[in-house]
Amino acid sequence: MPIQLLLAVVLLAASLPATCLPDDAVQSPTWTLRYKFAPDQKLRYRNTESVTLDAMEGENRKVDVTGIEQRRIFTVTSVDDAGAARLTMQYEFVGMKVQTNQFEPVEFDTTMKPDEVPPVFRNTARLLKGSAPRFWISSLGSALQESYSAESYVPAEKAVARAGNVTVGKKSSSPATGDVQQAVATTTPEAFANPLAPTSRNSDAVTFLMPLPENPVAVGDTWREMIPVNVRVTEEISRQINLLRTFRLESVENGIAMISFRSSVEAAEKSPTMRSQLIKATPKGTLTLDIDRGLMLKRDIRYDETVLNAIGPNSVVLCHGNSTEELLDDTATDNAAN
Repeated sequence: MPIQLLLAVVLLAASLPATCLPDDAVQSPTWTLRYKFAPDQKLRYRNTESVTLDAMEGENRKVDVTGIEQRRIFTVTSVDDAGAARLTMQYEFVGMKVQTNQFEPVEFDTTMKPDEVPPVFRNTARLLKGSAPRFWISSLGSALQESYSAESYVPAEKAVARAGNVTVGKKSSSPATGDVQQAVATTTPEAFANPLAPTSRNSDAVTFLMPLPENPVAVGDTWREMIPVNVRVTEEISRQINLLRTFRLESVENGIAMISFRSSVEAAEKSPTMRSQLIKATPKGTLTLDIDRGLMLKRDIRYDETVLNAIGPNSVVLCHGNSTEELLDDTATDNAAN
């Protein structure tokens, strides 16, 4: 090819817009995703959750519906040079409702006077007066280890966890529903701090945020986290199972990142008893992140699981529901002003 013709081709290619170049010649934009904290910053979130657990065995059926509304204020007490922050959390409001089958729902909220609290929630009301949980979190949203145990200072977390996080247990149902075994709300305070992260009771690191990738990512890129969780094999024996959570950057528009996630059990678990203990541990959902301000704006979680033979032959347990955590507008405005 004559040198003059070769130079003309090169100059023409350089003048073409990116859309006219081959796909592999176009560089996709990337974003570095980080949570950003500032001393004395306050993050006020409202969380609502509704979960239905439907257990059927033969002609017997038991339906438990739990609902929680809570407003929490996270206050940043300090931030180190690496961007990791220490925070404390206070409940501004907690409301709970439980209903079984056709019976009247039982409700409780923190505005009630002591003599107004239903008997089933009296212990919960007492525990909610406990000391404020503390968090030490990196800019990636990872919980950092402390020298003290999280369980030593989160009695209030335990109270709400018992009403809000569902696993299937072997507790007999009330006579009104026959022999159908029910789901009982038993979980750790760490699981309530982050309902997506069931952890061992020996863990002393907690977080209320979802993990972000260490390296810059483009739309379509994924990252993962592995979560070890203990499940009970027998009354005396437990086994560790890994949950795999996969995240994907779906879009970035006007500085707002939309991230999807899905969860699965790393190894196929065939035991219905053990699968039933994880019935709420493998949800799907989305996370909305303000990239410039480093703020989680909203998190939507969806539960939809079915376990066969969980409570006996020919039994079915279904869990479905949703949870939404949203940054309240007044908090966003205040942080932007700072």
